[in-house]
Amino acid sequence: MTRTILSGILAVLSVAAIGALPLACQSGGVGDPCTPEDEYNPQFAGFKVTEENIESRSFQCQTRICLVNHFQGRTSCPLGHEAPTACSTPGEKCASGGTCSQAGTFAPDCDPSAPDGGQAACAAYGGKCNKQGKFCECTAVPCPTGFTCDAKTKQCTAYVCHTPNACQTTEGGDANKGKDCCIPGTDTPVVASVCGQCDAKRKRDAADAVYCSCRCGVADGEPDDPNFNFCACPNGFECAQIRRDVGISDKQITGKYCIKTGSTYTSKADCGSVKGYWDPSCDGAESANLN
Repeated sequence: MTRTILSGILAVLSVAAIGALPLACQSGGVGDPCTPEDEYNPQFAGFKVTEENIESRSFQCQTRICLVNHFQGRTSCPLGHEAPTACSTPGEKCASGGTCSQAGTFAPDCDPSAPDGGQAACAAYGGKCNKQGKFCECTAVPCPTGFTCDAKTKQCTAYVCHTPNACQTTEGGDANKGKDCCIPGTDTPVVASVCGQCDAKRKRDAADAVYCSCRCGVADGEPDDPNFNFCACPNGFECAQIRRDVGISDKQITGKYCIKTGSTYTSKADCGSVKGYWDPSCDGAESANLN
């Protein structure tokens, strides 16, 4: 597992979330905004409009379901951003603007109490497991692209040019222009390029495609499950198929979920015009109104 600077916080939250099973029979809180846990990873480039994601143990939702219903980008970064310029000397001013800032670390977990001292887990990273931190140290093996080995922490660390406190927010509107995508609630910039969100008029932006939901039925063509307490969708929501049962995921998270009325996904053309950062890897159409 790749560690980030927030790995300690997420570990605590994950334990709390795992202790609470999905409250699928409850529809209270459906439609409440939620931030998927993937967005706490500085290397996460954002979601794809052609995909769906069902976070079934969300600590933010009463239903324990944070649904990403064919959404592009990051909920916490409406306009997205081009990958920031890499740098190597923390605190130095960048010629491109901003200050050289830490953006994340790459240090896979290992177990120093294992019979081999954790060497097998770290074989691809140099073979040395840090006894105190229980992570694979960076040694002579090159760090992933965009990372350098920090001699003090012995972790692969990424540094990018970032203007302090210039992070986009969900409520920022036009004030987000020129600002970076950051880890939610922090001033830590995201390393990867992030596509801008899809056109709000097409109901594929964060407000209409990412929120707390609940499972309201089995997948089309599947037999009813009398042992599962499906929820009833509240006003303004409809029960729609989100994930088919293809036999490769937990059967109890396949099927139908409550989605905002009129927000059914049909194709990637639904993305429309992207207001924010766009490149050929993004879906939708490039807009003249870029950040």
